Amino acid sequence: MWLNAASTPRRGGGGGGGGSGGGDMPDIGDESDLMMLNTPAATERVRKEAEDIFRASAMQSGARRRQFRFAALAKDVYNQMGTAPIVEPPQLILSTEGLINRLYDDGVGEADDDEKLEDTLATVAGKAVALWKGYADKMPQSGEEHAAEIGPGPDASDFEKADYLANLALQIHHTRYDIDGREKNEPLPETLFRWLNESHDLYAGQVEEILRHRPSPACHALFWEAIFIALLRGKVGDAAKLLQNAGWGHVRRGSRGDYAYTDRALENVQRAAEDTVAVLESCPGFDDNWEIWGSDWTIFRVKAQGALEHLRRFAEGKVDSLGESSMFGDSTTSSFRGSQSMAGLARRAESQVPWDIYENLNVIFDIVLGSQTAILGTAQDWVEATVGLFGWWDEKRNVNQKSAAFSRSQMLVLASEAPDESESYLDRLARAFHAAVESDFHFNSANPVEVGMVCVFEDNVKGVVGLLRSWSLPIASAVAEIASLGKWLPPHQPSGAFAMEDLDMDDLEVLGMDPGAPDEVDGIKDSTLIQYATALAELEDFNGVRDKAGVERDGWELAIHVLGRMDSPERSEEMVGMLVRHLIEGLHVDSEAEVNKIWTLLNELGMIPFAEETAETYGEILKRDSHRYGEAMWYFALAHRPNMVREVMNLLISYSLIQSTAYPPSSDLDNRLHRLLADRNKTLGEFATQDIEAAELLGKMLSGYASLRQFYEIRDDADSLPNASPMDRRRQAAAALVSVIASSDDNIRGGLFDQTRDGIVSEDFLLALLGEALVFVTDPDNTNIHHGQQSMPVITLDQINTLLKAVEDLEAVGNRVYSACDEFLQLALASAPGGLKGSTPADLLKQSTSGASGSFELTGSSLVVSRLQRSLSGGRAGSALGKIGVERGWDWRAGVPAKTTGKDVISRLRLGLAKDLAALWLSEADDEIW
Repeated sequence: MWLNAASTPRRGGGGGGGGSGGGDMPDIGDESDLMMLNTPAATERVRKEAEDIFRASAMQSGARRRQFRFAALAKDVYNQMGTAPIVEPPQLILSTEGLINRLYDDGVGEADDDEKLEDTLATVAGKAVALWKGYADKMPQSGEEHAAEIGPGPDASDFEKADYLANLALQIHHTRYDIDGREKNEPLPETLFRWLNESHDLYAGQVEEILRHRPSPACHALFWEAIFIALLRGKVGDAAKLLQNAGWGHVRRGSRGDYAYTDRALENVQRAAEDTVAVLESCPGFDDNWEIWGSDWTIFRVKAQGALEHLRRFAEGKVDSLGESSMFGDSTTSSFRGSQSMAGLARRAESQVPWDIYENLNVIFDIVLGSQTAILGTAQDWVEATVGLFGWWDEKRNVNQKSAAFSRSQMLVLASEAPDESESYLDRLARAFHAAVESDFHFNSANPVEVGMVCVFEDNVKGVVGLLRSWSLPIASAVAEIASLGKWLPPHQPSGAFAMEDLDMDDLEVLGMDPGAPDEVDGIKDSTLIQYATALAELEDFNGVRDKAGVERDGWELAIHVLGRMDSPERSEEMVGMLVRHLIEGLHVDSEAEVNKIWTLLNELGMIPFAEETAETYGEILKRDSHRYGEAMWYFALAHRPNMVREVMNLLISYSLIQSTAYPPSSDLDNRLHRLLADRNKTLGEFATQDIEAAELLGKMLSGYASLRQFYEIRDDADSLPNASPMDRRRQAAAALVSVIASSDDNIRGGLFDQTRDGIVSEDFLLALLGEALVFVTDPDNTNIHHGQQSMPVITLDQINTLLKAVEDLEAVGNRVYSACDEFLQLALASAPGGLKGSTPADLLKQSTSGASGSFELTGSSLVVSRLQRSLSGGRAGSALGKIGVERGWDWRAGVPAKTTGKDVISRLRLGLAKDLAALWLSEADDEIW
């Protein structure tokens, strides 16, 4: 905006423009020309001519530039005031937020629909104004009467000031509503007249008081002033009523109370008043038609001009009576009032209408015909003068009253303005305001409310939002968003767009620019939304408040919504990221509801990375500080982190294999893990409604752990298969275990380690799993390890092939993988009841981590060993490990010698599988023979 002010020639005279004297004029000729220009009259004439030429050319150009003469003042005011804290009640904030959400839901669609957007903007603006005004009206009012002034009184709250200014700004730019709440399209003059009478009424009840005055209304000292003010405020009907019910025959004057008008004089006064009333009743404004650039107004002013000329001729005795108003007459409208020439005095003496009546009727005609002098002379303050000029001012008439040297180009432009464009109305409003403050009226620059109204009249929306922000952040942000969507807040243009990169700080200071200020970096809208969101996120009293739908809302939740509506997507994501990380810092194991809210909201706003970051962080907290492993895996799945899901799964498998029992015990399962194990398909289906990819990932990762847990439950719990024989139970247990072994072997097929195969169960557990399988094969002494001699193997031919393949792959794989498997096997053996003589699991772990690298890492999980070390050393999560009271159906480690190694397990398994394979072949051969 500073570019407009910098590139606009300065105007001389009042207002905020700084004048330039004759010494500043460029050389245009020889010395005689310069001497001529040194005369005050010539200097002023040339200055005005240059000004008019510029204005005319600017108006003719397609890109009309506004003159924000007081933008620097407004900026200084709102910068000094700072940003207001949030003191509004949560319900008001929620209601305002609901209206703004409606604006985006109903008005902004995939396809551009300007009409739909405009209707929604009007609806939301009207409801917002009603909402804020309703709250402001309920606020405690000061019992002291304050002097008539512009805007709320000195004791008014900041919210009342914000409501007052926002009400005016929104009404100017959007469709208004009448008192019945029905939508009513109206031209801007009608809006401003209505606003003036509702929000700046210095004369409440004056018309009714004068009409009740006795012996007649015309005797009241303020009779004529009331008529002028009623007209100035658009109350044409009130002015006509006063004039029509004046009671001229009862007017008394002097100490003796003689009648002022009698006989022929009374008759002439009544006729003149009646004709003036007829003119007022023919005014379009009498019927609330304030489309001042319409044909009705053009016709009315022609007729009114003729009526005025006829009145003057009658008053001067040039016609005998007042009949139908003439449609023609002299174009001049200069009043005879104040003329002290001999001709003027003669006309006054010969007038057929009493001179005081004649003068006042002339003022009425001057106002309705748009005389700037009459309007400014009637107004009581600069606001009334601005609105009065805006509604009545005939700028072309004012042009015609200027000197003959006036620029023809301006007259042509004023005559050809496009009256049906809202931009023309806003330009006219700015011109009316400048004309008002260039006269004897001045606004109070120490009153921020008046400065805000100056911004409204100049259409300096940035200044309006800045001042609103100093009083109420909810109102300021709402107005900024409505203005942005309504396109009356210009889009932010960084300073680089104006070639600011070549200017130093001193230059920028002169131009009123601070490139480091938030408003310059982000723009006034985004800067305001950021400040509002920051305050909402820190609002402690807001938590748990319910909206109209009964849904609980938190301050941070609204803050994310607000940030999601910023104009800059990059800046929006940056600020949301900062807010989310701040929220994450306060999460704990019982923050599930809050995490779900954050995750859902961020997904709705399309900020997927932040939603995933939130879910991942909460999963880490659950894994670290609780036994709720099912929940941890689900949130890692929501974060789309398969490695983290696998890590938790490997952790559970590790604990289970080390103790050779299901971990966690059934009594310690969290709700999600219990549901996943008890009814996997139904639970995953429910999860899929939230995130189908996460549900698929969790279902895939869960299969290995679920199969291992099934193996232990079949082994240890007779009620798991109540109708199965002992042999059937062993066969089903073997099937579950072999499926886990096959999954653990996936990454080392053919003896080559390949993580891209994405095995469900880590290969680090393969030796321990093969150890569990020893109970299902025949031992080298032809006796089963646990249940004695058996005639037929428990496992099938396919299962034998799976186990042999796993053994072959493990022996062929590289030493690093094999060593990890062997060390984990030692942990499992050391954790057996009784343990290995002379060592504990913690001792073995310390030995395993004392290698050359100083660390031991399972190839399938980077954190499993560190978790095991903490657990086995007495950490909280594993404090009960090794003390689980469980009655195992069998324990493969019971008959294993103390110095058993991985090679011993493989050797025994190979021999046992060979005998079982031979038994199966013999059985098959016997069947063929028989």
